[in-house]
Parts: sequence; C-alpha cells; structure tokens
Amino acid sequence: MRRGLVHLFSLHGKVEIDVNIEKETGEIKLHSDGLAINKVDIKTTAQNFSDVRTDLGKEMITLTPTSPIAVGKATVSIEFTGELRTNMKGFYRSMYKGEDGVEKVLASTQFESTFARMAFPCFDEPAMKAKFDVELVVDKTLTALSNMPVISETPNGDALKSVRFGTTPIMSTYLLAFAVGELEYIETTTTGGTIVRVYTTAGKKAQGEFSLVLAKRALEWYGEWFAIPYALPKCDLIAVPDFHMGAMENWGLVTFREVALLFDPVKTSNRQKSYIALVVAHELAHLWFGDLVTMYWWTDLWLKEGFASFMEYLFVGHNYDEFKIWLRFARDEITSGMNLDALRNSHPIEVQIDNPNELDEIYDSITYAKSNCVNRMLCEYLGEETFQNGLRIYLARHSYGNATTVDLWNAHSEASGQDIAKMMSGWTQQMGFPLITVKEVKREAGSRVLSLSQKRFIVDGSNDEKDSKWMVPITTLVGPSGKRGTKAILSEETGTITVAVEGDEYVKLNASTGGFYRVAYDAPMFDSLVKAFHTLPPIDRFGFASDCFALMVSGAYSASQFLSLVAICSSESEYAVWGALDDGLNELSVVLSHSDAALKKRLDAFVIKAMVPVLEKLGWEPAAGEDMHRGQLRSLVINRLARSGHEDTIQAALSLFSSKKADLNSDIRSTVFGIAARSGTAVERNAATAMAQTSDVSQRDNYFRYAFKEDKVRSQDLAFVVAASSTTRDGQEYAWEFFKTEQPLLLKKLGGTQDSLYQRAFKYIAEGFCSEAKAKEVESFFCSCPSFTPESVAALDRPIKQVTETIRVNERLLSSNAKSIDEFLSAKGY
Repeated sequence: MRRGLVHLFSLHGKVEIDVNIEKETGEIKLHSDGLAINKVDIKTTAQNFSDVRTDLGKEMITLTPTSPIAVGKATVSIEFTGELRTNMKGFYRSMYKGEDGVEKVLASTQFESTFARMAFPCFDEPAMKAKFDVELVVDKTLTALSNMPVISETPNGDALKSVRFGTTPIMSTYLLAFAVGELEYIETTTTGGTIVRVYTTAGKKAQGEFSLVLAKRALEWYGEWFAIPYALPKCDLIAVPDFHMGAMENWGLVTFREVALLFDPVKTSNRQKSYIALVVAHELAHLWFGDLVTMYWWTDLWLKEGFASFMEYLFVGHNYDEFKIWLRFARDEITSGMNLDALRNSHPIEVQIDNPNELDEIYDSITYAKSNCVNRMLCEYLGEETFQNGLRIYLARHSYGNATTVDLWNAHSEASGQDIAKMMSGWTQQMGFPLITVKEVKREAGSRVLSLSQKRFIVDGSNDEKDSKWMVPITTLVGPSGKRGTKAILSEETGTITVAVEGDEYVKLNASTGGFYRVAYDAPMFDSLVKAFHTLPPIDRFGFASDCFALMVSGAYSASQFLSLVAICSSESEYAVWGALDDGLNELSVVLSHSDAALKKRLDAFVIKAMVPVLEKLGWEPAAGEDMHRGQLRSLVINRLARSGHEDTIQAALSLFSSKKADLNSDIRSTVFGIAARSGTAVERNAATAMAQTSDVSQRDNYFRYAFKEDKVRSQDLAFVVAASSTTRDGQEYAWEFFKTEQPLLLKKLGGTQDSLYQRAFKYIAEGFCSEAKAKEVESFFCSCPSFTPESVAALDRPIKQVTETIRVNERLLSSNAKSIDEFLSAKGY
C-alpha cells in the first residue's frame, strides 16, 4: 500500500490489494467512505482490467470489470484522494501550539471500529485479515511512524521523502496505523529485545518516562504470563493532542490521549497516575487480546475489551502495590458496570451488531466494566493458575486468527475440566445480574444454615418477566477473623448452604466482592454486619456499602439503613468505601435539590456531622509518604462538605485558591477550583471542568461560548464541560437548554448521534433530572427536533431509553424514601 501526504491537508494515495478469487465473479466490493476514486485496475495472471466501473454506495464501492474475473489470484489497484479529517476518525489531523507558540499539525489515525475505510479503500471487517506494506510520502522534516519499523527512507523531490515500513503480521485492518508530525521520543529495550519508545510533540518527552518504564515491564510480564512473547520488533506509544477514545491498541504503534500517557510529577494527581498505569496496561494487553487473537465480529467485542480491562488490573496489581488497584477496581469497575446493568434498558455482553452505526453505543460500561467484573469472577472461581492456563490455550490456538466467545469457553473448559460454557453463558448472553437474598434459617453448634434465592436485580424494584437465572458463584466471609467459608454454585432460583461459624461471628456473602451480584440480608444478618462493619476487609466494606444504597433505591432496604451506615463511618479511612457512600449521598442530594430544599438542608447537616471528622483526621495537606488513596479521599471529602454547604470548608478552599492556586496539591486542585467557581470566583478558562461549574450566569454564558463556539476546548473534552456544569441544578438546566438550542453545532462538534462523544454528553446532562415531566420532555425533544433524521434518532434509541429510565428511577428514589429520610433525620436531631 502506498500513501501520499501533501500540503493543505489533502492526501493522495494508492492501495494495492492482493485477493484470492475463489469463485468466478463479476464484481468486487470494498469499503470506502468519503474518498474520491480516481483510477482502478484489476490484474490477474491471465487478465488485465483497466476499464473498471466504480459504483459508490453507503461506505462501499463496487468494482465491476468488463468481464468476469476468473478463479485465482488478483491484484486490485486503486488511486484515490481524500483529506486529513478533523473528526478524530480515519486519517485525521490534530492542531496544537508548539513550544514557540506557532500552530502545528500532527496527523494520526483512528481506524477502530469502521474508520479505516475513511483513509483508504479496504476490506474493513475484523475477520478479513491481511499483511500490510506501508509507504508514506511526507515532508522531509517530519517523523513518520507506522506499525512496523522503517526499512528505508529516501528523498522524493526537494521537499519530500518516501518512508517504507516492514511488512506487518497478518492482522485486521482496524489495527493499521500511521502518524506524521514533529515528534520527539524516549526509548528503552525489553529483555527480549523489543524496542519501546514513547513519542510526544516537542517539549513533552520527559513526561513519558513513567509510561515508558511501565510499558517495558508490561510487555515482559504479559509475554511471560501468556507464555507468548510480544510478536513485533518494536512497540511505539504516541501521545496525540486530539483523540476520540482514551487510547487505541494499533499493533506496534499504540495511540493515546495525552492525559492517558503523559505524567507530570507536579501537576498529575495520584488518581490520574493510576489511570495512566491502567490505560497503558490495558492497551498493551490488547497486543494479545485483540491484535494477536481478534474477535470474529463486533458481537464479541468483549473478547478483547473485557479481557484487556481485566488484565490491566491484574498486571498493575502484581507489579504496583502502591496503587491498591483492586480497591480502585471496586470503586470504578463494579460501580459503573452495575449502575448500567441494573437498568431494564441495558444490553447483554454479547450483543448482536448488524449495523456499524450501532457500534459506538456498545463501547460502554457493559462491554468494559461488566465484562471486566465477569472475568474477575471467573478467575476467582477457577483460581488464577487455572484461569491463566485457559487463556494460554485460547491464545495459542487462535494466534493470528479470529475467535468467538465459544472458543474462549472451550479453552477454559479444557484447562479446568468443567463445563465453563454452561456456567458462563448466562453472564454474557443475558442482560442484567442477580440479587441474592439471604436469610439465616438454622443455627447449630459450629455452623449456620442459610437460605438463598436469586432474581434479576432491577434498580426500580420491578420484576423480571423473563425470570432470568444465573449460575452464581457463592462465597462467604466469616468474621471477625475474616476467614473464607463456603464456596458453592447457586444455579436454581433457591438453595441452601451451610457455613462453619463459631459463636456470634458474622457471615457476609460475596467475599472480596468478587461476584457480579448484589446481596440483600435479612434484618439480623444486616445488623450484625453493620455492627462488625469496621472489621471487614476494605473491599468487603465497599461491597456492603454499595449494595446498601442500591437496595435502598430499589426499595429492598429503607433509607434509614443506608444513612445508619453513613453515620458510623466518621472513622472510615478508605477512599473506595467512602466513594460508595458518597455516590449514594450525591444521588440523594441531587434529587432533593430538585424538590425539597428544606429536607436537603437537614440532610446536608447530617453529612457535615459525619464527614468533618474525616477531614480533620486527613488535614488539607498530604503527610509524608501517605497512602496514595488518602489524597483521593481528601478530595472527595472536601468536595462533599463544600456541596453540603459547610462554610469552614468552603472558606478554607477559597483561601487556598487565592493564596496558592499555582502550588495546590494535585489531588485537591480540581476540587478547590470547582469550589471557587461555584462560589462565583473567576477561574482560568483552561480549567475546563471548574469553570463550567460557575454560579455566575454571565460567566457560564461566556465559558460555553468560549468552549463550543470559539473552539477553545477540544471536541474530545466537551462532554466533560457539560458534565461539570450539570453537577449543580442551575448548571444542569443551563446545559440542557444549550443542548436543545445548539443541536446543529453539537452534532458537528461531537460527531453525530451515533458517536460516543455525543451520547456521553447527552447522558451527562440529562441523567440527573428526576421528574416524569423531564423524562417526557427528553423523549419529545428527540421526536420533534428538526436537526434529527429518523436514522440519527434510531442511533439514540438505547441511550434515550437508558436516560429516561434513570430519570424515572431518580423520581422514585425521592418519592419512596422522603418519609424514611425525614424520620431518620428527625430521630437524629436534624
């Protein structure tokens, strides 16, 4: 394949595709989107067709020669022209300012899922693998990169050069990549001889040091863990100023958002540092799950995303103890996976994809977080060694090929001697997850008999008409010693287990929160766990707290049960545990802000009483050598106290902002800036998420114009602007009105309704509403707005249903719990 990159963002290219004609045919169909086809030749050993009719269809071209093409080998040559796009898809350009303040351009690619066709005519489906030879013709002053090392670089006229790269392994088209720009790099080499580099724009390469060291370690560790060494001679990681996703696993040339790759020791928070570690580990896990073995079709997208998501945590957990990464797993992955999958309008992990327009909406918390959690559950059930052996069988058997979910289950069955397909198919083919209800039915000397039942957990408390059932791995934790107890499978609607227990020891189900299910306890078991709460391991405290609020929302628990748990946590020191509690407090605060200001004020007073001792213990400045999670907890507590109206916290934050905002600790910087903005203080416009929270209407107007209409905030970050604005009631109403009135602008800047950037922005704005009237307003808007076509509305079908369902759940949360909240607060003197 030859590519030409010329000035003024246009490009000229030629692609030569070797194909095997297995049956005489009168036409060849390829994918192409937005390209001008200038010349087509088809050559075989016996024929040479230069007069080929080209028919352009929707993202397709049909090549029809003057007579049928005989069985055998053929070469299709196509010359075409196009442009470097600005929508972060295909072969596109990023604009940025260099160290000298001059605007510069970096050209790079994003081909997953169906965007290679925007860069060159091709067979753009994951099962249609090929080897690729790439040549780029570029300005002689620029660096050109692709998947493989450079094998030659020769002058091409006075101003250009031709750069040829080695032949890739056989791989899917979406994994091909190029990058061209003014780049610098740092380099290391793995023990196996792989050259690893981090590329950045000028002046930033030092910020790649953390990722470079981690990448080297990850390539070595994965190669050993999978028993398959990394397959290519080099692995480049490049930071791209404009990038749609977090990162992309192009084989040998992995692309990242700058914030997902670059670490500044002064400015980067501890949470962001652990995020960088996870993203780099995720993308490099893809070099095996996705690149070496690729899903046959997008229905099995989880085969790469779910496993890369799990392996990132496994790698970081084994290699970076300081991150306490499994607590972050609980806080982020379990929470987001369950929040979405508790909706009636969720979707299965294995979801049928018929139209490419449906793809963006499944790059969500089901494909990533739930799949991740299901993998962890299976790993804990089988044990890491057996799980590892299953993955080794799968990767070895399907290397350089394609696979399906059944292939994975077969490999695990072979490794474990169990019917893994029977056990796991319910978790990947059914929507939702189970609620396990447990009660003690019998006590004997040294043991207790527990009755278990399962049903689908639906957050609105309604019943599942499909009567879904799962094969649920049941584990128990017995305390206060924390010993693991019974391990069993609940496959029917009901069952019993016997647990070895001494005296008044507590019993908690779902030890280590390792299973993807929630647990509802009878009153005596619940009370015993609340009493022993602080003796539970941190990840079990998280699981109990998370379940407690979710069950309150569904109606299985009362608000007083959740608030009673909050009340005993003034001495709680784990970020993940407070994260689960804070999620619940935030939802209660949001719904009360829309309906009952007086009750919200009383709830705020309760929250302040519970959380001030936590901040007093933490202090505003980090202690030397403190746990990395303490900085995150400090930020969370300061934010919640400020949002609850604690004047001492607000004033302390404003004092820090005015006196040392340039030197604020990175863990609390964004929180302090947000408090300043909500207090009406002018905040720098480049502090995007803070400025969007401003309480000053004119400042908000100016900032939204600055971000959206003056193009001062990158399209990739605009969803964060509306998300930040929507953290206050006035800001949410403003963002919603802006969303409704500025649809032509938003459709252009966020890529259209099928784009995940657009869908994310819509959800951030609307999910916090809490009335039936708002739910109907959202539904009617998409039916009546003239900016939408029937096709564009169809692409939003599931997101609209998810948002409106969430709005109705919020309304139910208030109506079902207002009395219980009032009674609890009254009993506590608020």
